[in-house]
Amino acid sequence: MKEQGQIMRLLRALTDSPGRTVLFTIALTIILGTILLRVPAAQNTPISLIDCFFTATSSTCVTGVLTVPFESFSLFGKCIILGLIQIGGIGLLTLWLFLVALFFNLGISTKFMLGKILELSTFKNPRQILFFIIRTTIIVELVGAVCIYLLIKDQYAPWDAAFHAIFHSISSFCMAGMSSFGSESLVPYSHNLPFLAVTSILIMIGGIGFITLHELFLFIKSRWEGRFFQFSLTSKIILSMTAILILGATLLLILLEGPSHFSDSPWWETLSNMLFNAISYRSIGFTTIDLDTMQTATIFLIMMYSFIGSSPVSTGSGIKVTTFAIFLATIRAVINGRMEVDIINRRVAQDQIFKAMAVLSVSLVWITASTFLLALVESHSSFISVFFEAVSSFTNLGLATSITPTLTIAGKLIIIVNMFMGRVGILTLMLALRTPRERAEFHYPEERIMMS
Repeated sequence: MKEQGQIMRLLRALTDSPGRTVLFTIALTIILGTILLRVPAAQNTPISLIDCFFTATSSTCVTGVLTVPFESFSLFGKCIILGLIQIGGIGLLTLWLFLVALFFNLGISTKFMLGKILELSTFKNPRQILFFIIRTTIIVELVGAVCIYLLIKDQYAPWDAAFHAIFHSISSFCMAGMSSFGSESLVPYSHNLPFLAVTSILIMIGGIGFITLHELFLFIKSRWEGRFFQFSLTSKIILSMTAILILGATLLLILLEGPSHFSDSPWWETLSNMLFNAISYRSIGFTTIDLDTMQTATIFLIMMYSFIGSSPVSTGSGIKVTTFAIFLATIRAVINGRMEVDIINRRVAQDQIFKAMAVLSVSLVWITASTFLLALVESHSSFISVFFEAVSSFTNLGLATSITPTLTIAGKLIIIVNMFMGRVGILTLMLALRTPRERAEFHYPEERIMMS
């Protein structure tokens, strides 16, 4: 009882500022990861402190960009990186709450914490969603690793194939985009369609969000039992927006890169590769096309696409598809002269509209500022490379240009901050910086402002 009381008090302290709790847990994970990567046993060749710090941040923030070759780390170091990716993908706080929930019935405290951290204010059974997240992660990553092992076992020694399979499965599901196969990402696997299919499924499951996954599971179960199931508005937006974005990006990639990279390939291979890249460019950054050979228009498309990102409560980053949907719905409401914003016959709460506009605006300002700073310290690089680095790091995309290994210390620090803020999220940052104030009991007089 005493231990449970202490845990309850700790939970109450955490829920007082959940945004700061997220900041703290991610920062703590990065610091511990940096210390472990600095251990000589984790390195095959000497690696500087800044590069260990960069690698720990990139792994924890599931960005997947490295300033040193992956082979510079020993097997122990690679396992540390894999552990950081796993923690970063599902969240240290989620793991902690899950372990506590194994032994204690935390009730309202856990529900409130999940409501603030995971945006699940209406979820009735917090233990159920915690167990679902952990169970889904283990099952999906295990099945993915087995499938990948069967596809690559003839190319490597058994232990090497097992390590590559486990690493690639976890990296794909957690949207890390870090490959253990080499510096060419998945370009050598552009003709291995089963491999691309398995990787695509892992990315889709990781990026669609655990809440939507849970509702899909309940939908299938309800249909099997002959019962009706109603998806939440959030899941409806996620499923529809995800389908639209992936199909749209696939068509654009076929038009932009198909003729130059897959002109000699069968149509189904071209379609498979472009569909895979369209899925990947949302937040993970695996690619079957060399970035240096892409058109500028394609690079810009990738930046816009990754900026939107994945779904809420997923392993991906970006401003999230739901934020983008609210943004589009707000524009439609303004054009139609409406004072209310609605999506799929449901009115969007005004505070969520404000939050969506704030997330979008602050994210754009942050990217602009980081691009400016990178351009100052990396003056030898082209603007498109610097701009891509800023966007890719903030959206935790995992794609990097040729300037990444040559970044100055100042440039690496800017990218580190970008990766951290991109993973934490602008909304979480605003919650962390917000100071509680009493609600005002009065309103100022209204006056209209000229805007055009």
